[in-house]
Amino acid sequence: MSSIQIAFIAILFLILQLLLVDLLSLNLIRPDFLVIFVLYLSMYKGRLYGMIIGFSLGILSNLFGVGSYFGLEPLTLTIVGYLTGYLKNIYEKVLPYIFHISWVLIMLFHFFIICYFRFQNIYISDLIEFLFLWLATTSYTMLFILSMQFIYPFKEVSSAEIS
Repeated sequence: MSSIQIAFIAILFLILQLLLVDLLSLNLIRPDFLVIFVLYLSMYKGRLYGMIIGFSLGILSNLFGVGSYFGLEPLTLTIVGYLTGYLKNIYEKVLPYIFHISWVLIMLFHFFIICYFRFQNIYISDLIEFLFLWLATTSYTMLFILSMQFIYPFKEVSSAEIS
């Protein structure tokens, strides 16, 4: 996959995020399509590429008004790109459940940072409700990730040969 193809797909995901995030929002819980793209791309291309695309998509999403706090999306997508880059080409080297637990923990960390800044007052006043919002937001995006597994599983992405 060339850089032009990746840039085109990144723009498609950004447009998808811009158009569908408000439509699919359920009581302050919204899916994050950009993190799905950064997750897949980092497993395919590696840490550096994932960080660059994550930061670029984060800045663009903030400029278009998708993110709630300026700078939060670039930070979290860069972290996701960096951490998920470690999962490149290790699907066959580790046990499958360790591989899958790793990317799930990365997603949980991403959404904890996002939810902590978006729902600070709930975190301080009612920790149980904050945990519910955090897990609900994570689960909502995880549904889209799991549906993507039927089309393009992580096993194929992580061990893809780059020519």
